[in-house]
Amino acid sequence: MDLGRTPMEEGSELAGSWVMTEAALIIQGADMDPATVTRELALDPTSTRSPGFDRWDTSGSTDGRWRLEFDNDHSRDFSLQLDAVLSIAEEKTAEIKKLAGQGYETVISVYGFAGHDCSLPFSAQQMARAADLGLPLILTPNVNER
Repeated sequence: MDLGRTPMEEGSELAGSWVMTEAALIIQGADMDPATVTRELALDPTSTRSPGFDRWDTSGSTDGRWRLEFDNDHSRDFSLQLDAVLSIAEEKTAEIKKLAGQGYETVISVYGFAGHDCSLPFSAQQMARAADLGLPLILTPNVNER
């Protein structure tokens, strides 16, 4: 094997993990005022969006959105990013249920760059914690060439 090339470049069955990952707790709703969610959770979000058209959102959604994300600025270790989101969701379960009663949807979102045959390591404990929360887990790989 050429030492200047990665195992993936050599065609090896060894593949890497997703890179530049982020795990986020996202709460959204058609008429949601992000400030209400901030007050209810007593947490400052990473970003918010008021309901209505957003020219930067390619999904076409017009929902209000409240987002708390953990990315490479938090840790380069995806496991620690996911643990941070799971811990907050567990701690704020009652508040999240109250928001759900008001018609807001909460999801755990995972995003990152994934090459051919890449994997995203979840521990059995993390999967159990996510399942216990009963929140949708959305995985969004970016498979663009970097």
